[in-house]
Amino acid sequence: MSDVLLSVEDLQTHFHTEYGTVKAVNGVSFEVKRGEIMGLVGESGSGKSVTNLSILRLVPTPPGEYAGGRIMFDGQDLLTLPEHTLRSYRGNRIAMIFQDPMTSLTPYMRVSRQITEVLELHQKMTRTQAKKRAIELLEMVGIPDPAGRVDSWPHEFSGGMRQRVMIAMALACRPELLLADEPTTALDVTIQAQILELIRELAREHGTAVIMVTHDLGVVAGIADHVSVMYGGRIVERAPVEPLFANPQHPYTKGLLASVPRLDSRGELTPIPGSPPDLSDLPPGCAFAPRCEAVMDKCAKQPGWYGEPTLGKRCWLGEA
Repeated sequence: MSDVLLSVEDLQTHFHTEYGTVKAVNGVSFEVKRGEIMGLVGESGSGKSVTNLSILRLVPTPPGEYAGGRIMFDGQDLLTLPEHTLRSYRGNRIAMIFQDPMTSLTPYMRVSRQITEVLELHQKMTRTQAKKRAIELLEMVGIPDPAGRVDSWPHEFSGGMRQRVMIAMALACRPELLLADEPTTALDVTIQAQILELIRELAREHGTAVIMVTHDLGVVAGIADHVSVMYGGRIVERAPVEPLFANPQHPYTKGLLASVPRLDSRGELTPIPGSPPDLSDLPPGCAFAPRCEAVMDKCAKQPGWYGEPTLGKRCWLGEA
């Protein structure tokens, strides 16, 4: 059995709009091994969430289109699977923690049913067994009095507690791959640390692979094994977490790290000038060139990938 659980190869996910074709994911490639946690970071609009949604084929078509590439999960291309087969993967072998718990929970179903449904469907549990497991999951993610709250309606939970319910749903079947889209955004620091430790334990003890989408570089530094940095629908740098923070290679990665407060520095934060690119009108060369302080003439031409698959950058800087 291969160590590589997920291999994304030249993935292209486009949206056709009245203003043109938006290339939200524009040739993304990466691998995630069993038990590995990969951080996927970048500004809003860089393509992180669409990449995650594409893996489970949750992008609505139309207006979306899977314009190219492969998504190999345990040797099977998910883009070629019929819909009824893909349903056996969703929530079972591959689970997702969605970004917005306010709209991801069904308002007219009790919390207990939203958790037990997936257990009855994929794990073939009885309703009694699934209810017991749902209470255990709510306790695991820090819901007070889980036995008393399990039959509550979503509107009876705060935003942070709904986020924990979403995490409980994702972890219910002990998935092989967990797609976590900003899983700790609505949580206080104490619960955030508890959830991150839970995800880390899932990866360590059960061999679950995790793709962690987040804007919080502190979260990435504390939990990830590898980091992929996205900009303009592409991965522009990829490295193990320690080398990336200690010695970033791409100007965009350097800009991200320079804009984060540091305990060992009293200097002012340095914002990245300019605005993210229009994904419906990308330049022929490097998308970051208009904002880059190290821009060169050859940046008008699209740079290739320099380095190894797990340690490299998409930049002309320092290359022949």
